[in-house]
Amino acid sequence: MSLQPTILVVEDDFLIRTCLIEFLEDSDVRVLEADNCETARRLIHSDEPLDVVIMDISLPDGNGAELGQESKECRPELPIIYTTGHGITIGNQSSLDRVMTKPYQLDAILSVVQELVPAG
Repeated sequence: MSLQPTILVVEDDFLIRTCLIEFLEDSDVRVLEADNCETARRLIHSDEPLDVVIMDISLPDGNGAELGQESKECRPELPIIYTTGHGITIGNQSSLDRVMTKPYQLDAILSVVQELVPAG
């Protein structure tokens, strides 16, 4: 891979977040992390390059689906992979978005990332 994609992982569960980040970094992906909406919002609205967001829907300070919609206002082409353990559906989903139910396989997440991020 010539260019390393940058992924923002938004997940409040420490173990899930840590395992996912370690797996992605081992797969030659640059990872930014947030454990709540406030931190994620700050990164999304920054000048930080982002290729994909992996966003938990249930966060301690807000709703990941709503934050995803807000993200589209400033970054309309940003793909979002929503993760949920509650079987929730996302309204207004773009063709760039996916929903994955927990527990998910780490390699399945990576496959979706590779599908959404064109190779360098």
